[in-house]
Amino acid sequence: MLEHKRLQNQFDWIPLDKRNNGFPPRKPEIRVPVFWIACNDNELYFVNNSEETLDLVSVDTGNFQSGNERYTSYHDVLPNEAVKIEEYDGFYDLDFILQISLIIQSKIRGRIQILTGAKKGGIGETVILWNNNELGKRIRYEEIV
Repeated sequence: MLEHKRLQNQFDWIPLDKRNNGFPPRKPEIRVPVFWIACNDNELYFVNNSEETLDLVSVDTGNFQSGNERYTSYHDVLPNEAVKIEEYDGFYDLDFILQISLIIQSKIRGRIQILTGAKKGGIGETVILWNNNELGKRIRYEEIV
């Protein structure tokens, strides 16, 4: 089982047009992520950038290759709180196809399931949901009744 870890106010999302990455200027990003995945070294965090406390954040980090599935849950995830959802080995995980499945429950959004796109070597920084209710790239989002 994955070690539980919570971080408060540790991740600030920086729009792509504000990053110094050597690429030509980009179109300004006016959207702000409500939910996103942030990286910190070899650890991945789900960031609650909404204004509400989430009743539940559950993660299933199964993958196609190893059968090494891990499941963990967090209750009462506060606004601007990040919870650890995965950790990667920068060498050994490079050959595996990985994706993350999240279940989020809140009073405003109800119960939803989110599935990231599968990616060889692991998932990087990913916007899940924008403040205008648009989904991030390669995100599947489904309400669970």
